[in-house]
Amino acid sequence: MREYIHSGAQRLANVMGYLMMALLFPLTACTRHGDYDALLRTADSLVNVRPDSVIQLLEPLGKEQEDMAAAQRMRWLLLLTSAQNKCDTIFHSDSLQLELVRYYDRHGSPNERMTAHYLLGRAYSDMGEAPRALQCFLDAVACADTTSWGCDFQNLFRIYGQIAMIYQTQYIPTEELGAWERFSHFAMRSGDIYNYIRGKEMSLLSYYDMGDTVACLRITEECRKEYERHGMHQAAASVFPTAIYIHLLKSDYAHAKEMMDIFENDSGLFDSCGNISKGREGYYYSKGLYYMGVQENDSAELFLRKLQSFHYNHDFQANKGLLSLYQGRENTDSVAKYALLYEKSADAIISENQADAVAQAAAYNKYSRLQEESEKLAVRAENSKWMSRVSLMMVLFIVSVSAYFFVRYKKMQKKKIEALGVSYTNLMSEYRQACHEAESLRLDRDLALREKADEAAKLKSRLDEMRVFYEQLSPVMKKMVMSKSDIVKKFKEMAVPNISKDFPDSRDWTLLKETMEYSNPALYERIFVSDNLSQQEIYVCLLTILHFSSSEIAVLLDTSKQRVSNLKASANYKLFGEKSAVSFLDNLDNIQSAEGQTIT
Repeated sequence: MREYIHSGAQRLANVMGYLMMALLFPLTACTRHGDYDALLRTADSLVNVRPDSVIQLLEPLGKEQEDMAAAQRMRWLLLLTSAQNKCDTIFHSDSLQLELVRYYDRHGSPNERMTAHYLLGRAYSDMGEAPRALQCFLDAVACADTTSWGCDFQNLFRIYGQIAMIYQTQYIPTEELGAWERFSHFAMRSGDIYNYIRGKEMSLLSYYDMGDTVACLRITEECRKEYERHGMHQAAASVFPTAIYIHLLKSDYAHAKEMMDIFENDSGLFDSCGNISKGREGYYYSKGLYYMGVQENDSAELFLRKLQSFHYNHDFQANKGLLSLYQGRENTDSVAKYALLYEKSADAIISENQADAVAQAAAYNKYSRLQEESEKLAVRAENSKWMSRVSLMMVLFIVSVSAYFFVRYKKMQKKKIEALGVSYTNLMSEYRQACHEAESLRLDRDLALREKADEAAKLKSRLDEMRVFYEQLSPVMKKMVMSKSDIVKKFKEMAVPNISKDFPDSRDWTLLKETMEYSNPALYERIFVSDNLSQQEIYVCLLTILHFSSSEIAVLLDTSKQRVSNLKASANYKLFGEKSAVSFLDNLDNIQSAEGQTIT
């Protein structure tokens, strides 16, 4: 995707890059003394603005890997691979990325896990394995903690851009549109205004593929106004190609010409000879259509023949346009010629699409086989892990019981020895002294003790009554009591879309979990003590138990409904072995019902 950069911002980035580069030599010298952390912090600050400089800075450290701590080495490898990716390095292997994923899934922060999975997806994308790349990108966004202020939204929106491009190549416009919407949303949260608008602009093709030309024209105008409002005038003039083509198809040549003039004069995409920048040559087809529509056939032929010199996709459009042109002129020989050329170019496109389809099918089959093998290995590993745990628990139990009886025996022996060492006279003296002190305290504080004792008895009685009453409630009534709690009400208020801009913080989630632990210990033990669920999966479990809708959960987690459904399905599989989000709530309710029967 082309990126727009203000000239002033570009100069500032270059100046900052040069200043940072001036620090490279002293920092590199520091590594001789093992001070790699300062060097890695510098690389981290440069990786998004000067990735080429980061590569120059970090590549020489490959010879010093043995001197680094494990965390430093993995951080070095993550930053170096990220910089190579930003410099459009083609990855031919996934070995380094798999090493990063294995490490950061155990040790990393959400941002580091997200980056590791993203880089693995980029490797699979370069290797032509789109299904595995898509799965890695989806895993990457699942790692992001969007409720945290430190979330790397800049990386997150770029991952959604990769997801959208894969859906585009697979001709799934609805999924592509959803990915571009998330791209824009997180670009805005990262403070990137250009990419916020650019995501909307990229959704134009999705709407066009779905046949919604009205939305295309509306969004084109919205993007143009947003670009203009932020002073991005060339970008504003570059949004028109899709709208121009739609107007031409409707024979609305006046509006088409108005947009074409702005596009050609103000976008900065044309050279002094009127040639459009590389990769945008398809615009010549729109020029040919326009001139045919206004009966300037010579100009139409000029642009259509100009289009013939490019890739056969454009050759197909050129032949189609020339065929229409000569049909209008009733030139039989040329019509026959370009009908044949049109047919050949169409066959070429169909052949390539079929080849792509076969390649994609092969990739999906390969991915499916890999998934099956991975699941079998996971089952074997889990069985081995379970047997090891059982054996270890048995050993620990035997050791613990033996240690308990040994310590108990030693304590009893010690008590006997101490008892024998105390004389009867000393015991009587201590007893008399204790009685005297007790009598004095009783006389002085008798009233206060009685009052405190009465107050404590009353409080204990009320607490016991409330505990007995709550334990006798049905699961339904327990839910009702919990739904009236202040913390649940607060979450309900934050779940209302377009009203509250607040998101739950860590204290809110902790209080909600503690409330659930008191009211539903069986559920708490099953879900929240589990180390198999991710943080977001635990949040989804908690909110689902409280009967929050998917829309409300999406608002609270600042994600999409589809993402919430994926999290439910993932948690349902981990907890209950069912690969579906449909039965998730019923499975959770069954645990609560089982608890209610046990209490009754």
